[in-house]
Amino acid sequence: MSGLDNLSHLTEPEECYHQGKQTLLSKYEIPIQHFDFDYIEKCSNGKELEKILHVLRSGEEGHYPDLIKTAEEQLKTIKPKSKFLRKIGPVINKDDLSKDEVSQLSKDLEHWVSNISKHNNELESRKTNTIKCDEEVRRYKEMQNETALANPNEKRISSTDYKAWDKYDPDTELLKMELAEEREKKVVTEENKSSKNKPKKSVTFNKFATEAEAAFISEREKEKGNEFFKAGDYEDALSCYTASISSKPCVNNLNNRAVTYLKLKKYEMALKDCDKVLTIERDNLKAHLRKAESFEKLKRFEEALECVDFVIQRDPNNCIAQEVADRVRKYCGNSLKNTRMKIIEIE
Repeated sequence: MSGLDNLSHLTEPEECYHQGKQTLLSKYEIPIQHFDFDYIEKCSNGKELEKILHVLRSGEEGHYPDLIKTAEEQLKTIKPKSKFLRKIGPVINKDDLSKDEVSQLSKDLEHWVSNISKHNNELESRKTNTIKCDEEVRRYKEMQNETALANPNEKRISSTDYKAWDKYDPDTELLKMELAEEREKKVVTEENKSSKNKPKKSVTFNKFATEAEAAFISEREKEKGNEFFKAGDYEDALSCYTASISSKPCVNNLNNRAVTYLKLKKYEMALKDCDKVLTIERDNLKAHLRKAESFEKLKRFEEALECVDFVIQRDPNNCIAQEVADRVRKYCGNSLKNTRMKIIEIE
């Protein structure tokens, strides 16, 4: 008897809802015909198999161990890393591990503790250090009051000095004030012109006080670049990866900037970053693969084939490398077909 016959009662409406709660079958909207041995064995959709397995394991529609086993086996072939294939077990104690595993874990833990203590010591020593700057910091020039600009020897006319008031000419005084304002404006414009022509001094701190700070800033900028890359903002991702590399270059941020250059069609720059990675880590597969993709875009197919073959030899299951290799081999085959030997007759 097939699983379809066993699940025929699922079409009844009173069985689809328990106390008004939506069942997994109605939530996923899986047709009842899909709960069949023949369909599950031929199904190639990993997500649908996960949903079918989830419904069967829930027990909401009954218990069918043979159908569950068939769904698990098919899911293993289609999607072996599915979370539904993970087996839940008890927490492992130290006594359950072998001596080699315990020694490896202790070494990793000691290495982590030593790194943390090193970073802490660097940060503590930084508190007592002072930051040195070779450039002289510009001093603040206080603004002078308008009263200070006035002539201190000039005396005001007393209100009872009638002779002085007789000699006072308001038109002349207004003309003097206008001339003084024009002089001040002329001086200001000349100062502005001279300040624009002068090169601006800027102080940049391109060195971090500690290695821990440099690593922290580098990791933070790399994470920001990853977020921009996922969103498709490749220009912003490039600036973040560049900041990360300037703080502390490593294999990861160089590889990330290389793939960003590929997205921006800057293949020569991508090749340079891949070469930098390979100087640090000679057998880095990501760098070899991105180098092959860059060579492919630059139509340097022989070099691309050499790089991608290096990746396939060490990781035969790499799907991206296989696709690149197939494309490059086609181009290499076409170029060989189009190349003909020239026959020269010798008399």
